[in-house]
Amino acid sequence: MIQDRNPEYFLAIASEKSISKAAERLHISQPYLSQYVIHLEKEFGVRLLDRTKTPLRLTAAGRVYANYLEDSTQLYEQLLQDFTRLNASRRQTLRVTMSNWRASTLLPSILPDFSREHPEAHLELLERPTSEMFRLIADNTVDFAIVNTNLNTPDYLTTETILYEKILLVGNRANAAAQALAEECRAGHEPDLSVLEHERFVLLYPEIMLAMRVNNFLERKHITVENALYTSNATTALNLTAGNYGFCFVNETGVHNAPNRSELIFFDLDSPDLVHPLSVVYKKKRHLLPAARAFVDATRRFLQSQAWRGECDCRVHHDTL
Repeated sequence: MIQDRNPEYFLAIASEKSISKAAERLHISQPYLSQYVIHLEKEFGVRLLDRTKTPLRLTAAGRVYANYLEDSTQLYEQLLQDFTRLNASRRQTLRVTMSNWRASTLLPSILPDFSREHPEAHLELLERPTSEMFRLIADNTVDFAIVNTNLNTPDYLTTETILYEKILLVGNRANAAAQALAEECRAGHEPDLSVLEHERFVLLYPEIMLAMRVNNFLERKHITVENALYTSNATTALNLTAGNYGFCFVNETGVHNAPNRSELIFFDLDSPDLVHPLSVVYKKKRHLLPAARAFVDATRRFLQSQAWRGECDCRVHHDTL
């Protein structure tokens, strides 16, 4: 088996585009470095360097080998970081980011039991908008995010779907339009969603993932919202709806923890526009620590098993829209 015990030698040559400059940088002799390359080429049976060019160029095989060494170096550095974290007071630190809404509705339900079952795990939480989460993963500030995703997730990230989450319309039970929609749904009649145009809405800012889905839905149904208040916090939207300020849209996984639940009506409009994946997202070529994987598994089990996923007051079927 071929084993390069000094991968930094070849990476230095690839970086400097010169054996002599690489030798100076590595503080070794040029003849020794040249012999290193000759030995590698003999072992692999391919040319790694094109010596006819100035500056020196890698051959196609040389580029493949350099990429392999770079990936291996990154994985080795990640391995050392993970070992360091594992050995630190025998605790595993889970650095996670999620939205304020997600943290407030998810963590109270799973974190107490998870902490009892995994006392070695220490959670570091950053509550941030989705627009910041990918950057936090990219610069290694956090290990993973639990977030709604779409097809535009950057290709340097790994995405694991936890479940496909519905977005629900929420109204106040005292609101006349909400009462009318509920009566039509329960009677199996086609609800007149155009009544929503005359209602006040508390909507999330358009750059937020949920808002993008909602806007697509409203456009497809030719519904124009005439009166809207915008917020970045789904809890604010839900609290205002509970105070009969207007309608809002929320992810279904927050229904069980909704404040003033008795004051609200939740509508499942059963539209593909109002469904999006809830995912765990982390950097490619990295591996979640065992405690982080256990946390993700606990999240998945909780979300997929809860009876409150069936607690919507009213459902609209595709054939009635």
